[in-house]
Amino acid sequence: MVKKVYRMSLITSIILFLFGLLLILNAEGFIKSISAIIGVILLLIGIFPVTDYFRYRKEGLIALIGLISGIFSIVCGLMFLLNENMLMILIPAFVGVWMIINGINKLQLSYQIKDSGESSWIVTFIFSILIILCGGYFIINPISGAQIVTQTLGIIICIYALLDIIDCIMIKIKLKKVIKEVNKESKIISEQ
Repeated sequence: MVKKVYRMSLITSIILFLFGLLLILNAEGFIKSISAIIGVILLLIGIFPVTDYFRYRKEGLIALIGLISGIFSIVCGLMFLLNENMLMILIPAFVGVWMIINGINKLQLSYQIKDSGESSWIVTFIFSILIILCGGYFIINPISGAQIVTQTLGIIICIYALLDIIDCIMIKIKLKKVIKEVNKESKIISEQ
């Protein structure tokens, strides 16, 4: 049982490491693949309400709302499929806006710290400016921003996977020692 759990944990960590490596080495391809998957899902989600409209159009407003939402979903799905950079633009745009809002909040906080007489306000001020600049970079250069976000995620996943692999190996070594000690104890008891 323990060997099975160990093996499964080790295999999962290796797969996770390879996935992280894929994100680092081919961030653009990964994002384009995800964009295509989202496009297909949106298309499928949109097709059903549109076909339902033609079967149940006598239902009135409910069928019409279904038709409108279905068409919207199909259009969004086609946008994701036809423009494979769509996700590469959306992710950094959202991250960039969030970073700018967060930076502005921290900027206000730094002024409040300054007003309270603390000298450490300058550190918060500098970090908030850097956050705002990073957010602006993501908005101005979204494709590069998406690659940075994806590669950073890949690095974090690889580090986690490596730590998990090391932990698995350490547990196995300790478990072997414990089993060896238990066998030694049971041998001593059986000889008495």
